[in-house]
Amino acid sequence: MRRKDETTSEASARSAARAPRQARGRERREQLLDAAAALIAESGIAAVSMHAAAQRAGASIGSVYHFFRDKDQMLDALAERHDAELQPAFDRVQQRSDAEWAAMSPADVIEQLIGWAIRYFVRHPDALATLDLHDKTMHAEFRAVIDRVMCAKLGVELGAQAAATFDAVVLGTLLFTREQDPRSRDVVVAALPEMMATYLTALEAKRPRTKG
Repeated sequence: MRRKDETTSEASARSAARAPRQARGRERREQLLDAAAALIAESGIAAVSMHAAAQRAGASIGSVYHFFRDKDQMLDALAERHDAELQPAFDRVQQRSDAEWAAMSPADVIEQLIGWAIRYFVRHPDALATLDLHDKTMHAEFRAVIDRVMCAKLGVELGAQAAATFDAVVLGTLLFTREQDPRSRDVVVAALPEMMATYLTALEAKRPRTKG
């Protein structure tokens, strides 16, 4: 907003001077989040502290406190950054029609429904570490999509069975693997899509076929 005693040209100059500072501030904040992510990937979430993030980013401790009140707020910001990156892909999953899901092979269903997310978490260990697996809203949305897709693919009875199984397997595995050594974690998480596709194939073979 322009001050009362300020001309239009003065206001424009002030705005132009502020823009680089704001851009630098956003860049510095991202660098601090990148530093926290690197610390988590290397040594786990316990390795993250305000001082450790500052040292890793080559920033002053005052700079860290300028952007984040404490470690928890920094980790929340990191989780929010991943949420923003994941949301468009999740939206695409929700927008697919039942007919599209029903026409896919089991391997494609798992890939389009879950595989992309699993690969994301493998690439970004900090996303897995900061994922709130006890968030009831997020879990309800995830489960609703799985229920719809599995019922479209297998019918109501087998679909409900598959949805419950996939829900338990995915959430249980994520809870387990985020406490493990990165190497063993990656092996376990990467094996999930093939395992689930095999299970879905077996259930699809059990589905009664309508007679022409």
